[in-house]
Amino acid sequence: MTKLRPTPRAPGLAPEVEEIPLGIRRLAAWSWRIIVIVAAATVILYGALQVTGILIPVLLAVLLAVLLTPVVKILTRYTFLGHAAASGVALLGLLLVVAGMFTLAGRQLIAQWADIQAKAVYGFQSLTTWVTTTFQIDDTMISSAIDEGLTKLQENAETLVNSAVSTAAVVGNLATGIVICLFTLFFLLSSGPTIWRWVVGLMPPAARLGTHEAFRRGWKALSAYVRTQIMVAAVDAVGIALGMVFLGMGSYAVPIWLLVFLFSFVPLVGAIASGAIAILLVLVLQNWVFALIMLGIVLLVQQLESNILQPFLMGKAVELHPLAVFLGVAGGAMIAGIPGALFAIPVIAFVNATLLYIVGRDPSPELGSDQAIADHFAAIGAASRAHAQSARAGLGAPREAGPAGAAVGTASAGIAPGDQSGGAEPAVGPAGTTPATGTADPAPDDRGSGDRASDDPAPHDPLPDQRAPSDPDADEGPGPAPGAEEPPSSRP
Repeated sequence: MTKLRPTPRAPGLAPEVEEIPLGIRRLAAWSWRIIVIVAAATVILYGALQVTGILIPVLLAVLLAVLLTPVVKILTRYTFLGHAAASGVALLGLLLVVAGMFTLAGRQLIAQWADIQAKAVYGFQSLTTWVTTTFQIDDTMISSAIDEGLTKLQENAETLVNSAVSTAAVVGNLATGIVICLFTLFFLLSSGPTIWRWVVGLMPPAARLGTHEAFRRGWKALSAYVRTQIMVAAVDAVGIALGMVFLGMGSYAVPIWLLVFLFSFVPLVGAIASGAIAILLVLVLQNWVFALIMLGIVLLVQQLESNILQPFLMGKAVELHPLAVFLGVAGGAMIAGIPGALFAIPVIAFVNATLLYIVGRDPSPELGSDQAIADHFAAIGAASRAHAQSARAGLGAPREAGPAGAAVGTASAGIAPGDQSGGAEPAVGPAGTTPATGTADPAPDDRGSGDRASDDPAPHDPLPDQRAPSDPDADEGPGPAPGAEEPPSSRP
């Protein structure tokens, strides 16, 4: 019968640690690391929420830079424009497109404004008549309700004024954010690679190339997200605009298309707000039957877009599961509201692609390696090593100056260079022997005046904390420069 033997003790473990089961020790090791990661993420999120006035425009500029970077590359490659000029042209084109769309939609609304106003008044009167006849409400009750509402407004006048001031502040912050976004977008387009090389250059040399390659994978995933989101928003806007045409309101199709397209970039709230505006417009201009039909069209389009089109197209583009897309939007909305829901999926897509590359699962092997940036970092490393070697050579020069200066002084006094104390010890020749007798140097234990130069520090030898730090990329250890003569005390 086999006897059970105790598990041999791991070397270096204290008895009280050995008593803890291995699974508990591993769980504790993982637990404190996870706690540190969660704490760091919490601090980062808290800091980001304090500077949302700058962070949100910068993130929006990054998304727009992803969209306009191909345009800048085409202009630079096929025209005479430089990088900065091409970036300016692309930015100006974006502004013209946005202004043109708003101008077209505004002109159509202005042209139909008289009709909208007349139908809105008629619709309100019809609604009032229907309410009074259906619920048996007379004009006295309506007048008293209006008077009560005016009284409440007067009582809460201070609150309304504060709300107006807050709204003005929000408008001012919005204008500031637009300016920050445009400036950031221009510099990202014109000198984005230069900024990125500077950022990567701050990292340790061994991590530069890997960081750059991981960033390329994340940038590709971010580009796929932006293109897919534009396609999804366009499909949503076209569907609702076609519904307006089907109901005989084709003159309002362009404004509704623009409104739905822009609001589609704001998850959750954007689709609800744009759909409500479309339904309200149909209710005012037509009747409640057409409004119910428009409600069905909006619900159908939004359900197809949110449950079928967006999860599968977005998940395929950014290589995320539809559940991750849904939970990411919900979590972003809980943490930072509408901006969190807007930027949750781009951030998750970028982080997912970079982490996959770091752990060895390249999400985009077709990208290969960026040889140009590898050569750039190699040149930086070579220059750093050359600078470190020249610094070490400068440190070796004062050490040679000490014995040389002593030799000059003793020579002027008629004393041999190796005999600074005036004793009978002869000077040391190049081969370690005296020129006349060929005898060897004194033994190491014989601490004569000739060895005093090697034991005592040189007059100009810097202190250890004043010496230049060694370069981790250098191939050689610290020492004198190549070709420099060693001090006499270090010769055998």
